[in-house]
Amino acid sequence: MIQNVKQENVIELMCEVLELSESSEKKVAKAVEKLGIQTFFTSIDALDVDEAEKDRIKALKEVIEAKAKSLEELEGGQ
Repeated sequence: MIQNVKQENVIELMCEVLELSESSEKKVAKAVEKLGIQTFFTSIDALDVDEAEKDRIKALKEVIEAKAKSLEELEGGQ
């Protein structure tokens, strides 16, 4: 239950930061709940949202991937 609340909060924050429309926010939340976050980020093009919103989601994915790679390099260097 706590994990669901955390996931809902993260999805809500992500949608706010990306300035998604209310309808897109609902679609994104539903997709993340159905697919999981990793699969969601690999199926962005299948989302029924505005192209500009897809581009912002893809940009967030790139930021997350870059940060993950940076963290892996830091952990590997220790």
